[in-house]
Amino acid sequence: MIKIIADSACDLPAELVEEYGILIMPMHISFGESTYDDQEELSTDDFYQRLTAGREFPTTSYPAIGRYQNAVDAELAAGNQVLIITIAEPLSGCYDSLRLLFADYPQDRVAVVDSKSATLGEGAVVLAAARLAAGGCSFGELLAAMPGLVARSQGYGAINNLTYLARGGRISGTAATVATALNIKPVINICPDGSLEVAQKVRGMAKALAWLAARVKQDGLDFRQTTLFVSYIVQEDSARRLLEQLRQELELGEVVFSQIGPTVGTHLGPGCVALFYLRPE
Repeated sequence: MIKIIADSACDLPAELVEEYGILIMPMHISFGESTYDDQEELSTDDFYQRLTAGREFPTTSYPAIGRYQNAVDAELAAGNQVLIITIAEPLSGCYDSLRLLFADYPQDRVAVVDSKSATLGEGAVVLAAARLAAGGCSFGELLAAMPGLVARSQGYGAINNLTYLARGGRISGTAATVATALNIKPVINICPDGSLEVAQKVRGMAKALAWLAARVKQDGLDFRQTTLFVSYIVQEDSARRLLEQLRQELELGEVVFSQIGPTVGTHLGPGCVALFYLRPE
């Protein structure tokens, strides 16, 4: 059997994780001196309640490396092969650390893959890999398919509140203040290497959401053949309105609707709405 292991930054809903037997390693979320395992000791809702209270700005770090090693050793002892998928290397040291940790393990039994994405962009890669494994492909076939899955992952997010990007050092405080005063809402894009860039700047969240919808339609994909991931931070109503608009304008197949978790939410803050999908082959 092939076991898929991913970090909690992939933000896949619990029902999909359970259905495909994906093992999730919790990212660490710290408020001051207190550190919590994502989803095990701190739920997404509780995290955003603490974040918006504003008393402490959280930090994040990747899961305990020893926990990965124990999990992989247990799977190998059970006769399984293991594929580990991580958050993008530019956003975390997780991939590099795991690549070194498992460098001496047999390559035909353990592999580490950089998703080159985060949140449900990473989740799209993890889910596709889990479905290939469940469909009976061999470990070699799965590894051969991974570069294509990673390259096909696409994601855009409209950001309503720039305060958290400034707090996390992603943009300057001056830039955040000016953009807020002008009601500028950046739309970010996940680049092919997993880094983030500003794809567009618009005035007002309504125009930012309209840009998301237009960009998806511009891609010209047949969304009956790929899963559309619609995600948000706190602003669920806006995400649902965007999804309803897309349902009216496109033929959609499977839709996964889920909130972005603490790892990415720490830096984007409340008000983000995002779309992710794998471009069809």
